[in-house]
Amino acid sequence: MNPETGTVEFDVPAVFEEFRATDDPEEAYELVLDRLGERAAELGADRRRALTDLHLTGSAALGELDALWSGTCVGTLDGQLSTATLTVARLDTADPAPQEAVAAALAEILAPAPGTAVGSGHRRPVRRFEAPAGPVVVALEQTPGWQLGGGRSVPLLSAKAHLPLPPPLPGVLIVELTTPDVDHWTDGYAPLLVAVLRSVRFGMPGSADTPAGPAAPAGGIGPVASGGNGPGTPGTDPFGTVLV
Repeated sequence: MNPETGTVEFDVPAVFEEFRATDDPEEAYELVLDRLGERAAELGADRRRALTDLHLTGSAALGELDALWSGTCVGTLDGQLSTATLTVARLDTADPAPQEAVAAALAEILAPAPGTAVGSGHRRPVRRFEAPAGPVVVALEQTPGWQLGGGRSVPLLSAKAHLPLPPPLPGVLIVELTTPDVDHWTDGYAPLLVAVLRSVRFGMPGSADTPAGPAAPAGGIGPVASGGNGPGTPGTDPFGTVLV
């Protein structure tokens, strides 16, 4: 963000490395293999291809976003390889508005349409929480995800958190975490999302940053290079608690 109109700071969990965007499929594949390291051999060709497609999709999306930071995580949980992407972006709005008013509008807009079938393959519970920097509206969505051969698919879980910027700053900070390892959400990735949201600090023009309090522990995912750590203290799913 422009220092003349305000700043935003946040802490990135150490398990994430900055994303390298590309529109070249071969380069994307090499980047995926490099990121996975020796554990790439444990994945089938379909999964490696799906990760490459995700890398290309993420690269294209970054070109359309006002992205502040984007990165990937490759680690182990319960001895299993686990991956995720994290993106922090700013969505501009026409005029600044109170955070409470923006959060209320977001909760209404993001809520599933009445009568949406739970069994349709798309679920999107929307919940609101309080973070040190302001109200957060989180939409958690699980979709069929990557389509593989033989009618198979790899489900994707996406948690998208919306944190309205405090006036006089117009806009919404969006923190999105996406993973194909749906079973690792509660103990592995929910705590990482909470850590980022708790660490957000807004700086107003000519004033000090908004106090943000200590970041939540990032435990749960161990780096591949370490040989695979087991899960740390299970994190708290932000769909069951406030963030402060």
